[in-house]
Amino acid sequence: MKKAVTTVSAILLIGAAIFYFVTFFAYIPSDKFFGFPVPKNAKLVKGKERTAIYDWSKASEENGIPSGYKLVIKSKGWKERGREGASTYYEKGNKIIDLIAQTDELTLIKDKD
Repeated sequence: MKKAVTTVSAILLIGAAIFYFVTFFAYIPSDKFFGFPVPKNAKLVKGKERTAIYDWSKASEENGIPSGYKLVIKSKGWKERGREGASTYYEKGNKIIDLIAQTDELTLIKDKD
């Protein structure tokens, strides 16, 4: 019995560690967007002063962004402040980011500096 509990505990601990590393190391803070996390494997397609459009296969207009990405955004101190269609507004302090998830495309728009 004790061996089974130890084995299950070890498996859960390893699973949690893998989830942590896969989730939290898959995103990098963006200097342009006040440190807002951006997927490492997202390819910048078009960038302007206040907007960046990324090609990212995990973005979906129907389903939004993966729950792991939501968790990372929240863990970095960003709070969800509203939704309108494919747009989700995040706020941290006096900074606002509009994240738009469309099929295979992620768009970030920042409020004025």
